[in-house]
Amino acid sequence: MTTTRQNLILVGGIFHDFHATAKALATVLAPMGIESRIEADLDAGIASLADHPVDLLTINALRWEMIGEKYDPYRETEAYSPPIKTRMAIEAHLHAGGALLGLHTASICFSDWPEWGSLLGGRWVWGTSWHPQPETVSVVPDKDNALADLPCFEVHDELYTDLLLEPGAQVLAHGRCAAMPTSQPIVWSHRVGAGRVIYDALGHDSESLSHPAHAQLLRETVSWALDKADMQ
Repeated sequence: MTTTRQNLILVGGIFHDFHATAKALATVLAPMGIESRIEADLDAGIASLADHPVDLLTINALRWEMIGEKYDPYRETEAYSPPIKTRMAIEAHLHAGGALLGLHTASICFSDWPEWGSLLGGRWVWGTSWHPQPETVSVVPDKDNALADLPCFEVHDELYTDLLLEPGAQVLAHGRCAAMPTSQPIVWSHRVGAGRVIYDALGHDSESLSHPAHAQLLRETVSWALDKADMQ
């Protein structure tokens, strides 16, 4: 009998349908016995961990300071800085052995929290990182780890480019596209205390997450984060 595990998916932000992608992710993970709850209030969601701890915490959001003229129309309602209680609770979740999944824009989140990139295993760097317009992305799982048997696949998505990785992050898959033919690390694993982290730079829309090969990659990596199996 499969043990039911709990996943809290934090959503919200501009330019993406985060509720739709959260629902798609919940469907992808459901066969693993994972029940997902979607929460748009990041601070309330994190605060709920005190009384209702979860096995997996998923950041599927685009919440940051929103510095720059481009974001002037959105800043008043969407700008976000995680309060100290939220930061401490995320760190505590990981150090207690909880798993963390960061999807797509998670690497852009929490821009005034320097330690966030250290937890996630990498981050977006304003002025350096960028992405072409959504197009066909070729995804190649790394053949030197447990993903070696997963198929290469193509998916319509945004290819995040020139992300800054932490020294301890282990790249699990690379991607390239017509506008960026140089292979980019797009899926990696990371360890924080007793906790395990997976970051997947794909996931611009629900169709990408529902792609059979992408869904399989997500299930394999989340299984590593939850079950503490060896990715090597």
